[in-house]
Amino acid sequence: MDIRRGSACVVFDVMLDGADPPGREEGPSGWREGPLPVVLADGATAGAEQRMTYFESRVAESLYGAAGRPARWHRRVPTAEAGLEVEAVELLRLPPVVRAGAERRGLAVLHVRLPDSPLEALPGLAGLASQRDRYTALLPDGVRIAGTARRAWTLCHVTFTDGCPPAVMPPAYEGWSARDQWLWLLSSATPLERFPPDPDDEALFAGRVRFSADWQALVLRDGTAFLGTSPDPGDDTSFHATAARFVHTLYLDTFLLGRLQILGVNSLANALSGLRAHEADARRLLALEGRMIDLRRALWSSHVTVHGKANELLERFQEQHRLPELLTRAGDALADAARYVDTARARRSSVALGLLSAVGLPFGVTYAAGALWGEPGPLTFVVCTLVALVMTTVLFGLVPPMRRLAADELRRSRD
Repeated sequence: MDIRRGSACVVFDVMLDGADPPGREEGPSGWREGPLPVVLADGATAGAEQRMTYFESRVAESLYGAAGRPARWHRRVPTAEAGLEVEAVELLRLPPVVRAGAERRGLAVLHVRLPDSPLEALPGLAGLASQRDRYTALLPDGVRIAGTARRAWTLCHVTFTDGCPPAVMPPAYEGWSARDQWLWLLSSATPLERFPPDPDDEALFAGRVRFSADWQALVLRDGTAFLGTSPDPGDDTSFHATAARFVHTLYLDTFLLGRLQILGVNSLANALSGLRAHEADARRLLALEGRMIDLRRALWSSHVTVHGKANELLERFQEQHRLPELLTRAGDALADAARYVDTARARRSSVALGLLSAVGLPFGVTYAAGALWGEPGPLTFVVCTLVALVMTTVLFGLVPPMRRLAADELRRSRD
């Protein structure tokens, strides 16, 4: 097995505890603003401005921040440990539409050079339980791995000298080509003994994206792999060198946008699921509707560029996480809640009018009779009021539907 080049991006959730106070524009000490710049084959540097010529402008704020309010920083931290090289680290602060309340959250990205045995290294990189201390040491002060994070998401790129990877799976998977075996093991970052896939399940490769005769990708829920399918000479001017740069810049940003979509849609869905029917009101619904509008504006799209395969990669990523269905259900839940509030408001108005009529009738009749047959004065007013109160009490006592209506409204007001 002659692997020519192998690299990966390891992405996991972090908490920015005190690292980003309101109004602070500079990033952590020793970190540079913007995404990790990568020098392309023609000598140009792929920074934020250059990447925005590839992406549509609507994704700029989510991926790179806005003027005077940066959202992304990087630092080169070359370090070798047990044959594994971490070349750089990036931090992406989540946009406000994703963050829950005042909680400061973000994503960390480790740019890693893989050893000659990437299939053995990737599962260890993805396991945050075993890497927590090591990864934390690479983060700035005040930034920690989120307590809910159990597994990192991995993005890797592997090529071979002759372009022909060897078979690496047991005979049960001989129906899979060697390329498919590598794509599955790299993108899943899971050893076969931990999860052996069904060799007859054709849906396992539904996330395949074919770029050209030189390379293809497989998008899974917990990772994505790019595999070279033609010989890689290994120099920095070859196609595969350019492809590796694309993986660590444009395609990484595409998947980071997908990660933001996951967090944003799930945050909205959780907020809607926590809205109990009797708590729903116009104010809460307006806030949630505004949140959905901001989410669609800032994050939601499956069309992020008119160039290349980034749109297809993002669509496969969304499908793996069932994001379109989740967003549709969230919209349906919001519409159901709005209908409930409108119905409840109309019902309360009808009940109020009914009760007002029921109470107003005895008082109107009594005061009219007092005006016709009584002498104007305080005594007549008091007598009429007492008689009206008695008539109202008798009316509610003799008409059960009205009594139940008043009791129901009283109970709802208490709830």
